[in-house]
Amino acid sequence: MTKYAKTRFLSILEAGSYNAFFIGTQGFIFTSIALYFNASPLFISIMTSFPIIAQMFQIFSSRINQFIGSKKKSLVINAFISRTLFVLLPIFIFFDVRSEYIMLIIILLFSFFGTFVGNTWTVLIRSVVPFEQRGKYFGLRNIFASITGIIMLYLYSMFLEFPNFKTGLLLVTSFMAIFSVLSAFLLVKHEFPEESEKISSVNLNIFTPFKDRNFKNFLLFMFVWSFAIEFVRPYFAYYEVAILNINYQFLGNMGIITSVISVFLYLFYGIVADRFGSKNVLSLGILLSTFSPMMYFLMNESNYRSILLLNAIFAAFAWSAINLAIFNLLLEISKEPSENYIAANSFVAGIAAIFGSLSGGFLANHLENIEINFMGDPYHGIQLIFIIGFVLRIISVILLTEVEAMEKPIRYKGIFSPEAALFKRREINFPFDFFRRNGKKVKKNELPLSADLEKEEKSQVIPEVPEEGKSQVVPNKNKE
Repeated sequence: MTKYAKTRFLSILEAGSYNAFFIGTQGFIFTSIALYFNASPLFISIMTSFPIIAQMFQIFSSRINQFIGSKKKSLVINAFISRTLFVLLPIFIFFDVRSEYIMLIIILLFSFFGTFVGNTWTVLIRSVVPFEQRGKYFGLRNIFASITGIIMLYLYSMFLEFPNFKTGLLLVTSFMAIFSVLSAFLLVKHEFPEESEKISSVNLNIFTPFKDRNFKNFLLFMFVWSFAIEFVRPYFAYYEVAILNINYQFLGNMGIITSVISVFLYLFYGIVADRFGSKNVLSLGILLSTFSPMMYFLMNESNYRSILLLNAIFAAFAWSAINLAIFNLLLEISKEPSENYIAANSFVAGIAAIFGSLSGGFLANHLENIEINFMGDPYHGIQLIFIIGFVLRIISVILLTEVEAMEKPIRYKGIFSPEAALFKRREINFPFDFFRRNGKKVKKNELPLSADLEKEEKSQVIPEVPEEGKSQVVPNKNKE
């Protein structure tokens, strides 16, 4: 594995350059660009969901690889096609060509060809990063990506505050174009094991994973989670920019706060995931993410500053855990051929994204001009979407408890507890673990005692992981 150290290093650089570009396709920056091209709430909803929807086409990854002749060639070609499309944006802005269909086509093609990049990259990187190092490695990779994101987020928000808005957008899209092309060039330098380069003559079969009971539970969780995210995601930024008209520099500063905190949390969560399991980290992240839609529901013109600051902190703790753990958990519970499991996950997430974005978009189109008074307090119609998003996230974290994965109880020394003299260690169980255990409800007083847990821990069998080099095997994404 040491001979692939260069590839692992280049992958970190690629993540940084890609994030410097990709951050422009997220949040208030993308919403501002889309509004400049006269996009409606429905169009914004569909466009922000395209990257997830396009993952459904990963089932054709094998055929694409066979047609091109090499997984690495497929990776590079699809990366150049999808990412260089953004070179067109500053050209259209310079010549003052505005149409929501321009943005729609660019995002559609970027998402379609980009999904083959994500699938092939996942297959190949799985071969060069050992299982026991993935938490730490992807934590470091996300840290570097966050640092570049912090720098570019500051610059993008500063550009958008220019007196001439067109000039600001021209600078934003120009930097996006430069970093998108740079990230594609870095993929050319990646080296992968010969065995992982072999192209299977067997096409993907996304129905095989549905015979796996545990993976079916994971797919059910992914469907609800993806639906919940795509249903509400575009309207955080839309509410900020189009309704509250919040200063771009302030929004950028809040994003920087989230990124700075995330830099430290990625490394911390990477260590925690390796030690206690990705499922524990993911569950915690999703639970924390439920605060965002509730805070946006309560946010208005008079209190948005304090609420956005609190949301920036909660978002850092939530999404650094989710972005790191959901990828690791997918790799952990996938069996060989793992490409079937990756494709099935992408297909289900894509279906959920279609329903989520369309239902959220149609609802937002009807709510954007509605104001609701509740007990004398005014609420914008869009804020109702946040309530629905909150409920859906709660449901998804409950469904996650049905997924079986490597989990180790998180314990602390109860030095401040009166029972500390009786028990050397105390177990911390996340509250949602009480909902379901092995398909039935378990009361708190029925949980095993600490002594019993120690015995169980010693006899715990960690799921078998395929040997590195034999795998044939996805970053998310966007957030609020």
